[in-house]
Amino acid sequence: MRYSIKNPKKYLDSNINGFFNILELSKKYKIKKLIFASSSSVYGENIKFPLKENNQINPKNFYGLTKKNNEEMAKIYSNLYNMNICGLRFFTVYGEWGRPDMFMMKYLHSKKSFDLYNKGEHYRDFTYIKDVIEIILKIIKSSQKGFQLFNICSNDPIKITKVIKIINKHINKSKLRINRLGLQKADVIKTHGDNSKLIKEIKFKKFTALNIGLKNLIEWYKNTKI
Repeated sequence: MRYSIKNPKKYLDSNINGFFNILELSKKYKIKKLIFASSSSVYGENIKFPLKENNQINPKNFYGLTKKNNEEMAKIYSNLYNMNICGLRFFTVYGEWGRPDMFMMKYLHSKKSFDLYNKGEHYRDFTYIKDVIEIILKIIKSSQKGFQLFNICSNDPIKITKVIKIINKHINKSKLRINRLGLQKADVIKTHGDNSKLIKEIKFKKFTALNIGLKNLIEWYKNTKI
């Protein structure tokens, strides 16, 4: 999201033009079901939680806007060309082999200093990667028709400072200097999604607790050279 402030054209090229090509090819080759990655960023800043798929969306950054556009494009293609398309609104996926630019991986890799935006006083609805994989496999096998959107989230937001405390119990970060900064203008204060629609559709209930997911991530990090 922060990267989209400095490089919006890259998101235009990949998320808009690239996704249009995917829709066109899916139509041409009569793909039975197209599943694409949307984002919780489409919701923007909110004060009422948890967020449901039918809530009004108002992205705060260009990345979120491109994902909103993807959803609108997909819905139109689904309606016009009788396509089965499913958009997944991911809420802060974490875990093994995670993106190096995401909070947890950046914190684990940091040796000397770490920039903590909003002084860590914001909340995120973290979702463990192994849960996400199982959910996607279930959605692939499911029989929903037309256009659908699902929140992919644990429905259990946690403050960033608490996440850091949990990590520090498992790995020594005493020499790491924390730079407590203000809120980055592309960020939202809180994400908290409602996953009841997902649970009802695919009968998925066993979300991994954050302390267990973090323990798995840290053990992997200690034993993996990346």
